[in-house]
Amino acid sequence: MKKGKTYGEPNKYDAIRSILREYADREHPISLKNIEEKVNEKGYNIGKTAVKNFVEEMAEFYVTEEECDELLKEWHLEEREIIFCKKSREDGRTLGCWMQETISDSEWMFLMDSVLYSKILTKKEADNLAKRITALAGKSFSDLTMYRNRMEGQPYFHGDEKIDESIGYIEGRVLKQVYLIREAIKRKRKVKFTLNIYKYIHKKQGPELKPYGKTGRVCSPYDVVYSNGRYYMLGADLNTERSEGQKYKLYRIDLMTDVSITKVEARTREEAGIWDTADLYKYRMENPYMFTGEVRPVRLRVDSEQFTQIVDWFGDNFRVVGCDADKDAYYDIEVKVNTNSFIYWVLQYSGCVQVLDMAGKGKGHVGKESFRDRVVSALKDALGKYEAER
Repeated sequence: MKKGKTYGEPNKYDAIRSILREYADREHPISLKNIEEKVNEKGYNIGKTAVKNFVEEMAEFYVTEEECDELLKEWHLEEREIIFCKKSREDGRTLGCWMQETISDSEWMFLMDSVLYSKILTKKEADNLAKRITALAGKSFSDLTMYRNRMEGQPYFHGDEKIDESIGYIEGRVLKQVYLIREAIKRKRKVKFTLNIYKYIHKKQGPELKPYGKTGRVCSPYDVVYSNGRYYMLGADLNTERSEGQKYKLYRIDLMTDVSITKVEARTREEAGIWDTADLYKYRMENPYMFTGEVRPVRLRVDSEQFTQIVDWFGDNFRVVGCDADKDAYYDIEVKVNTNSFIYWVLQYSGCVQVLDMAGKGKGHVGKESFRDRVVSALKDALGKYEAER
């Protein structure tokens, strides 16, 4: 295999780009002479001819700001960058250059953070992908990204010990499984996998993934949902397909191993009668924690200073149905949620949230027990674990 240019070995044009990135913008273009000086300060032997050739070959020239705006409108997003060169109206000489990139520094750092703080990538997978994103974006690590060297304690470590860091390209196990499941949905085929749970083995090994139930589960995959930093497969096994009540189950993809696409034709969403997941954003709002179950309206009283939490979790998918006289103490809201999932949200915010539904009355009633009764029962069970020790 021929040896290509690796990250950290920029050519002359890359070196000039780094100067434009670091020292110039639209309001402060940099002259060709300053480009030459700056690039040589960094240890590159680049003369004014090379700088001039770069500009003539790569740059778009403009005189007025209106001309610059028109060039930006014509810029295609699939292009990595556009380099501008401003010229004097009087004599046409070059005043300075600057560069606009498809991905800004702040956006690139967001991508880096998303990878490095991921819940589904091991540390080795995250480090490897961060380096490749950096190379793809044509960036270089700066003092703004030194924090990444402190990301040593990535807790989601399953499979990391099997990864050879000397390999240049590492694709995350979970990401590959997500791709396979989406491919199976496209091909209308069932998937086969083993579902696992974490078990504590012993001090040296710590938690390990171990099979939960039978291996080689076969399911019809209906959708892939990304929620709270994790991927979930929405699908149905044979028992669920035969069930009259439950239409699907949710499987955490990071807890799945040995995923493969079978030759068996899958049952479609239409055949399963699944209509409540068409809007994935709405589905995520109704299921703050990923559990299956019926969606129903629930009324809550929320301390006013915690109202931001409601917006954070539910966006605008709720309505305010009441408040105290001065709107300072609380708001009463109604939100449609999966109560099997929502009970854990209520317990998490029990210090500032009160469920208003009463047994046998109002909304949220299920048989003889309302959602409010379920919350009260759960709180009593939790309190009982502490009172027994007193």
